[in-house]
Amino acid sequence: MKRSSLIAISIIVIIIILSAMSLGTIKKPTVAVSDVALRDVSLTGTTIDVGLVINNTNPIGATLDKITYDVYLVNGEEIFIAHGEKVEKIPVRANDQTTVIIPTKVSNVGIIKAIYQSISGGERPKLKVAGSVSLNLKLFSINVPFEETRAV
Repeated sequence: MKRSSLIAISIIVIIIILSAMSLGTIKKPTVAVSDVALRDVSLTGTTIDVGLVINNTNPIGATLDKITYDVYLVNGEEIFIAHGEKVEKIPVRANDQTTVIIPTKVSNVGIIKAIYQSISGGERPKLKVAGSVSLNLKLFSINVPFEETRAV
């Protein structure tokens, strides 16, 4: 009896959520790069902090399960300089913004290329951060892609 009641309640909740999504009541959260800042420089590498803001305009909360992204130097061409990943359960409240800061190691070779290209090209180099955030909405998970390019 209890098992069939649980299944019936789950089906009703799924129908309500799917109906709300189809009517536009529940929308896919958005992800934006809020900051890319220098944290530490050493002989072996450089650490940058990549800040992301998850904007959840929905009446239900979610859990951020995983963030995966790549960082590129953009100055005429894209040069891969770092990969970042964070696997951690982070609550994303309903109708709120959640900020996540992720320290990311960057090879000094990539930094040297950036300095050389900015001197030779006369243009400030740009960093592109592209990736996705995996959000668990209790009954199902969604991946929200993001991409942003900004001058350093």
